[in-house]
Amino acid sequence: MKALLVGTGGIGSNVYFPQLQNLGFDVTTADLYDERADYQNPNDAKGKFEVGIVCTPNHSHELIAQQLAKKCKVVLVEKPGLPSADMWSALCEENPKTKFVMCKNNMYRNNLGAVQKWRDSNEKPLRIEINWLNKNRVPNPGGWSTNKKMAWGGVALDLFPHLYTQLINITPLDSLQRGGYSMAQQWQLSDLMDGSDYGQISMDGVYNVCDYAEESWIMNGVTPITLRASWKAGYDDQSIRIITADSEYVWHFGLCPDYAYGEMIHKAMTEDYNMHRYFDEWIHKQLEVYHEG
Repeated sequence: MKALLVGTGGIGSNVYFPQLQNLGFDVTTADLYDERADYQNPNDAKGKFEVGIVCTPNHSHELIAQQLAKKCKVVLVEKPGLPSADMWSALCEENPKTKFVMCKNNMYRNNLGAVQKWRDSNEKPLRIEINWLNKNRVPNPGGWSTNKKMAWGGVALDLFPHLYTQLINITPLDSLQRGGYSMAQQWQLSDLMDGSDYGQISMDGVYNVCDYAEESWIMNGVTPITLRASWKAGYDDQSIRIITADSEYVWHFGLCPDYAYGEMIHKAMTEDYNMHRYFDEWIHKQLEVYHEG
């Protein structure tokens, strides 16, 4: 089997490359800025591929996805995918011979912890909280991730896709009604002089995106759900809390383990594509309000 990996930055080289190899793929790489890659332009890659991975800056996703459509049977696009649900739908419709799947690695953890205990309890939830709050994990401050022209937005586009997949693990989407949402830029580049736990700071770069976001949902017409995301909250809290009349179920899920990426790639090739289309268009639709560019 052959795979074409476009983007050899941290997640490309450290996660996708070894996971593809673990699955038995012969991996070809492409990256415009990496001289070690097999190609700078994915158009130059020879042959056909079972899988293509797009893990490049957000603003390049659509162009590269279109390029890989000519070469790959399945194309996985890192979150946040494309700028809108309509654009994602159009990409899929215009390339019917290729399956496009938005990366949803957190859907493939093999241990749902307290969420599974709650399911087994059959207790009615009174309130649910889903948090992805990082102590100090602004991605490459001053780089493309914090520049709304290149990233389209900030922490909501970065982390809410993960929280949406946790919602999918908890309840059917047709049981949900969206409430309000908010986002804010709480920090400036000058506040990050001590650096970040996730990449290097570029003090001459741009930091103009939201770094905190939250939104509310109602499940089955009665149960409130709150989602919160932050790059720099001062503490770590990646958790799901399900409060019932008799118990509180808490799952501290932490950062996603690498094996989930491998499982995601495998499932993208084997699972019902219509299911992915449904989830992916839904996620894109929810993210549209957070585009800042």
